Amino acid sequence: MILHLMHDEKFCDNTIKNFEKVNPGNNKYLVFKADKDKGIYRFISHPELTCEFFYEHENLDDHVTATPAVSGIVAHSISAAFASAISKLSRKPKLYWVVWGYDMYTLPKIQPGLYAPETLSYLTREKRWLSLSWTLNKYKPLRWLFYTAWGKENFWDVLESAQREVDYFVTYIREDYELYKEKYPETKCEFFDAAFFNLNQYVGEAFMDKKIAGKNILIGNSNTPESNHLDVIHLLKNVPLDNETKVFIPLSYGENNNYKKAVIQSAKKLWGSGSSPLLGFMPQQAYIEILLTCGVGIFYHHRQQAMGNIIAMLWLGARVYMAGINPAFRFFKRLGIHVFDLQRDFEIHGLNALTEDQVKTNRAILAEAFSAGKVEQDYENLVRNIYEINTLTCH
Repeated sequence: MILHLMHDEKFCDNTIKNFEKVNPGNNKYLVFKADKDKGIYRFISHPELTCEFFYEHENLDDHVTATPAVSGIVAHSISAAFASAISKLSRKPKLYWVVWGYDMYTLPKIQPGLYAPETLSYLTREKRWLSLSWTLNKYKPLRWLFYTAWGKENFWDVLESAQREVDYFVTYIREDYELYKEKYPETKCEFFDAAFFNLNQYVGEAFMDKKIAGKNILIGNSNTPESNHLDVIHLLKNVPLDNETKVFIPLSYGENNNYKKAVIQSAKKLWGSGSSPLLGFMPQQAYIEILLTCGVGIFYHHRQQAMGNIIAMLWLGARVYMAGINPAFRFFKRLGIHVFDLQRDFEIHGLNALTEDQVKTNRAILAEAFSAGKVEQDYENLVRNIYEINTLTCH
């Protein structure tokens, strides 16, 4: 039996579907919830396949020691709630951390490097003590003194302690693993190469044969400062757009209302009616229809983020700009995909469309890296590793 730790998120349905295909009936999906959310599901379509876990009072040991025996734990991200539950385990099966991004990039030794100048300036104006808090949290002795003096729970210690228990860092982006090991060299985890969603799941089967036919622009993927929207807007301030071009800015995912307002105001000031913030959640099909009108996508994250958006836009034929500092940018370049550094390449290529050869190259590489067969094989390899490791441990 494989025990999965999940939150009720939009990625869960595909994750459950893919694991059930290669390990049918031998998965237990624990959906972590506060007591007040009992019976409430926002994204999971088939709650009967899952088990609610009320982290405020339940003990993860009860599930780890239950029959049938648990061969391994797959944590789909490591949140504070997951970390707390893991830290209390009396018996620890092999632990596999499926890295989502936020769980790695919010760590104290990594987060301060995520913001470009305009965004960083905005954040430090909004939170005067931000730089100090980053410094306190980065250094463990300072962190201990601060939390002890104020009588607060030091959740960073709990989080980092749980991550030290990880045996395998599961992702298809080796560059993320290399950055994590650089910042946290004391961790024992090994890299496990696995992609978790195939092209159909990123793009949607109905759109696999479609190509972009439009000259609109997409900026970022969510209402988060890590998208560095303010810097993108600043960088585009001298770029002329015709009256028919729209600039779409997805801002539905994320809860920072002040930041959302700042982005909307800055974009409207520059582009007027051409600015088109996307403020409500929409079905995948409707969202892909918008992407099909965008010849350029700009994802100026300094971290791995928006991979679904980026992969979909690359497949559909968009010119995608990223931050050269982003490990995901280096991942795509390593594969040979045509992606572009916003600061270095925009003045060369601007809003020009990719050539047909570039689109064909990108599609061929993505088709191999994220084919249904390749992703299913990755799942099978992971499941096999879990059971093999457990057998070796038992003997």
